[in-house]
Formats: sequence, C-alpha cells, structure tokens
Amino acid sequence: MSVKIRLKRIGKKHKPIYHIVVADSRSPRDGKFIEKLGTYNPHTDPPSIVLKMEDAVSWLMKGAQPTNTVRSILSKNGVLLKKHLLEGVKKGVLTDEECHKRFHGWYKKYKI
Repeated sequence: MSVKIRLKRIGKKHKPIYHIVVADSRSPRDGKFIEKLGTYNPHTDPPSIVLKMEDAVSWLMKGAQPTNTVRSILSKNGVLLKKHLLEGVKKGVLTDEECHKRFHGWYKKYKI
C-alpha cells in the first residue's frame, strides 16, 4: 500500500481551504484518509499553515511520499530538515543533541 501526504480540499466555492492529510494513494482527493496533519489556508497574507510537526516527521520516516505542493509546505516549516537530521542520527553521523541544536538554530533564523 502506497501512502501519500496530500491536500484535501474543503471550504466554499472559490474560497478553498485545505487539510493536510495522510491517505492511501488509491483513495480519491476528498475521500477517506488515515490521519489529518494540519491545515493550509492560501487566502491569508502570508498563507497560514497549522501543522503537527512530529506526526508529519513520523509519517515521512515511515515512507509516506508528499505531493509537490505538500513537499513545499513541509520544507518551509522545517519538517524535511528535521527528517534529514533524524536520518543522520539514525545512521550515526550526528548525535541527538547536535540534531536538536542544528534544527533550533535554523528555526530561530528562518521562523520569526
């Protein structure tokens, strides 16, 4: 079974809001999903994103594949960086403390 992290459209006509969900790749866009990870509202300035970071990292570590749009959302929120650092810890390249230090350094610099 292939699992995707993708957007599920909700909201009114011409005013969409999206849920970021984990779903089986065979299920329809607005159909059944496994878990809701957050929301994305493109109508605010800047677009508002609410995301459960730990759950998203967990699904990525298990092998879930994000769609292109979700990949960019996850990248801007540091989820892909955190996954990359945790893979380094898993392989023994980094220590857990160094992983957290690098992530918090990035977070302070880019997430004001």
